Amino acid sequence: MKLIADSGSSKTDWRFLKEDKTIEQLKTSGINPYLISEKELFEDLKADFKYQALQEIKEIDFYGAGCSQPKNKEKIKSVFKDFFKCDRVFVEDDMLAAARASCGSEEGIVCILGTGANACHYDGEKTTERMISLGYAIGDEGSGAYIGKLAIKAFLENEMPRNLVGKFNTAFPQLNLENALQQIYQKPYPNRFFAQFFQFALMYQKEKFFFELISDGFQLFLEKSVLKFKQHQNLPIHFVGGVAFHANSIMRMVLTKNSLTAGNFMESPIAGLTLYHKNQHS
Repeated sequence: MKLIADSGSSKTDWRFLKEDKTIEQLKTSGINPYLISEKELFEDLKADFKYQALQEIKEIDFYGAGCSQPKNKEKIKSVFKDFFKCDRVFVEDDMLAAARASCGSEEGIVCILGTGANACHYDGEKTTERMISLGYAIGDEGSGAYIGKLAIKAFLENEMPRNLVGKFNTAFPQLNLENALQQIYQKPYPNRFFAQFFQFALMYQKEKFFFELISDGFQLFLEKSVLKFKQHQNLPIHFVGGVAFHANSIMRMVLTKNSLTAGNFMESPIAGLTLYHKNQHS
């Protein structure tokens, strides 16, 4: 049996490709080597896979956020080999997963816009040009964490329009300055904390305040990534991730404004990735 996975900072989608051609699935929390220790990862796997027949897994292909650096690849690989007792563990970053899922073997520009943000030029086999990805603290423009951060900032600084403040209070009744600062500076995964407020922005995306917040974020994302790639005017721009998928009408408008061609919009790459791996073995 082969196990493939696509992991962002918020969630991981797993697919078990069985010998009899059937496929099983599992969803767990995100695995980002920048945000989790080896011990924490091992304990999470133990909890997430307690009902799975691990001895049947012969190969693992894991694609994850934060896995472009060799040190991080080794960190994931080491824990996986220890936990799954599996000899062949392939670890690559989520950018390659998005490219294989949305382009297959075609050339294109591929963007990830979920909790975080990333983009690359894909030549049909490998990623070539890449954006400089600085993460949620000082980068990730246009992402769920970025837009959510601006939303909560506007709320806490009394800069959110009055008609939206009441709705925000109803959606997040426990939120105040004290517990927000605690979540951001003292608790793990502040990026996930920020990203939850994107859902509110999405719900009210037709309101001028959030429409501009999202479209400005998307414009900034394109300027930091796609518009820097040599081939950006000649290739379709594909998007993977819940942010671009659920706010695709705004993204399409921003693409048109920049004379760019919209490609595929996928909420998650796992279906395309599963197809890619099935085709590799057929």
